[in-house]
Amino acid sequence: MKSTLYLLFSSALLFGCQQLASAQDAVIWELGKPNGSSEEFFLSPSGYKDFLAHDFGYEDNYFIIGQNNLKQEFPYILPGPANGWGGTGGTSGIRTHFLNLYYQLSEIDKNGKYSLELDFVNSESKARPLIQIGINGKLFNYDLVKGTGLSEPKAGQVAKENVIIPIDAELLRNGFNQITITSLKGGWVEFDSFKLLGSPKTKLKTDYTSIVKEIKPSDFEYQSEAGKNQHILVELLRLQNHQDIKILVDGKRAYQKRLNKGLSKIEVPVQAVKKDTKSEVEIFVNNTLVKKSEVVRGPKPLGSASTYVNTMIGAAHSRWMIAPGPWMPFSMVKISPDNQNTGWQAGYEPSIESIGTFSHIHEWTMAGLGTFPTTGPLKTVVGDQYDPDSGYRSRIDKTTERAPLGSYHVHLTDYNIDVDLTQTTRASFQRYTFKSSDIGRVLIDLKVNAEYPYRILNYQLKKVSDNKIIGYSDQLSENVWSTDAKQDYIVHFVIEFDQPIKNFGTWEGDQVKKDQDAEGKDVTGAGMYVEFDTKKNNSVQLRTGISYVSVKNAEENLRKEISEPFGWSFEKVRSNQLQTWDELLHRLEVKSDDYLEKEKFYSNMYRSLSRNTFSDVNGEWRDSQEKIHKFSDPNDLALGCDAFWNTFWNLNQFWNLVTPEWSSKWVKSQLAMYDADGWLAKGPAGMEYIPVMVAEHEIPLIVSAYQMGIRDYNVEKAFEAVKKMQTTSPSKFEGGFAGNRDLDVYLK
Repeated sequence: MKSTLYLLFSSALLFGCQQLASAQDAVIWELGKPNGSSEEFFLSPSGYKDFLAHDFGYEDNYFIIGQNNLKQEFPYILPGPANGWGGTGGTSGIRTHFLNLYYQLSEIDKNGKYSLELDFVNSESKARPLIQIGINGKLFNYDLVKGTGLSEPKAGQVAKENVIIPIDAELLRNGFNQITITSLKGGWVEFDSFKLLGSPKTKLKTDYTSIVKEIKPSDFEYQSEAGKNQHILVELLRLQNHQDIKILVDGKRAYQKRLNKGLSKIEVPVQAVKKDTKSEVEIFVNNTLVKKSEVVRGPKPLGSASTYVNTMIGAAHSRWMIAPGPWMPFSMVKISPDNQNTGWQAGYEPSIESIGTFSHIHEWTMAGLGTFPTTGPLKTVVGDQYDPDSGYRSRIDKTTERAPLGSYHVHLTDYNIDVDLTQTTRASFQRYTFKSSDIGRVLIDLKVNAEYPYRILNYQLKKVSDNKIIGYSDQLSENVWSTDAKQDYIVHFVIEFDQPIKNFGTWEGDQVKKDQDAEGKDVTGAGMYVEFDTKKNNSVQLRTGISYVSVKNAEENLRKEISEPFGWSFEKVRSNQLQTWDELLHRLEVKSDDYLEKEKFYSNMYRSLSRNTFSDVNGEWRDSQEKIHKFSDPNDLALGCDAFWNTFWNLNQFWNLVTPEWSSKWVKSQLAMYDADGWLAKGPAGMEYIPVMVAEHEIPLIVSAYQMGIRDYNVEKAFEAVKKMQTTSPSKFEGGFAGNRDLDVYLK
């Protein structure tokens, strides 16, 4: 667990720090002067409100030490998540900013001592900053405690603070190095100076037009006409246009191309190997050797389009419906880590270094069913995102977090537990590995921190055998879109464990009952805990099925999707997901030798198909009046999403051209709602009528499908439904709002 280091410097300690600094043989580079002023930096002394206007703070922006101009290109101040002028707000959510310092070094002295010294002019006092400094991926957290500034900084206020980070020589690299500075919590910090100290042998390089950021073998092989191949990945940042790039592998030319300014992760093709093999890689820029490196390649699994998907992309500063997680196309279950408090943009934020729970539902206006492994004293509330010691949440080791398509992995440091997640369409599969406890506990929490808060109207939790629990939670969110709509739904679930339950109990509010099932009405929170003997077998697996119709259907969903086809094999469930996605992703081929281009494309394609299913494997679904319907065609589905707002710009065309079967399912789902309720829906979250935005964007979806020749539905009924939506005054309907609220004005 990374400890937070408190900077409470006495004069004696400051003197000791100065002695440490002077003991270093050389200043390798320095930005600014430690004189209690930020005057050497851009926007100083009072241009803090222009931070956003100059596009500072984005993860892919950078300042190159030795080439860029400090006075013109690096801000004097870094806003924190608490600062509205830094982008945080009621509808924009939390905004965390990053400042990247790039620099190149030569001759790292492996026996030398190095340190990074950061001096601050001042910081915010009411919302004290927790800053994080990353050095080549290793993270260091510090609370700044001396600041005297208000939420809006004033020029000339000084409350100096100093941070010195000893650096192991093994952490530094010959060539490219990176420092990232961010504020994880609290308010702003004002910079005074930064400097790297160390061996006089080590020099800052300044004369170059391209940077080799990283060279490594890819994690997968691929099939070509010549047999199995592998890529050596060369991450190359070009600082100027017209860069002639040549790459040799073991003395043979493997890549040559002229590239313009920008960043690429070049896929250099080489033949796959059957055992660990060393290869020498040489990078030439404009006929000059800039990097020579040895990589060790070994046999890897066969990759595919799904291998390029990174479910972390889009998760920062985002919404409840976009999170890292192994989601299926149009899935009912969307299991994902949650780490934020209840409120707008709740869910997952990458800069937060703890996790509160793993919840199963991430649909607009809908949430529920959190599961989480713990040890030690029982805690029954999630806790606060800003206080990782509160509740049952746990800090995580960010370096262990992985979110490829098919699975999610992380290490919970407070409990020493490894977590692995995967899923099917209506069921999840989780594996918790308890590394240092004889008793492992799993919490089942009905009240999670969602974007839209909800009440639990009634619930039931029941242990039905030594390996199985069932339950439901009847949930209501009021006023999810102004005062026009509420969202009510029942989450039914069944959870099975691969180990017998040793102890169990339930809680309601702050009341805990051991060895008892539970049910209740109008509660603030409720859940169940189950405990296992993890001394002999430290791995506990659980598989969970859900349904919005009944517990019986949840059991059938789990049985048909996981229990019967895959048993207790995590890997089989994961492989099934990858195969399902590959069938869709391989419909479009990206011809590029840039890994980053493929990653962006296939990750966005993944997001475009990550909407929601609300019908069960037997075809049953609930309409907005809570009546149960059943599709006669097993291929038909009840589908929902946050809205069809502006899908006519791109998603309609994408679905029609690439996945026409899903366009058909969308139309049939809308017609099923029309049959059940007499209206189409532009915001069919939970098969309800959520009146998000204006107009009726489901109509272009239906019309475009028809125009593209997708007509395997009742066309006459589709026309009838569209005509009604364009000629009938809107009205409140079953706790929602159906129709176009601006139609009457238009018709006049």
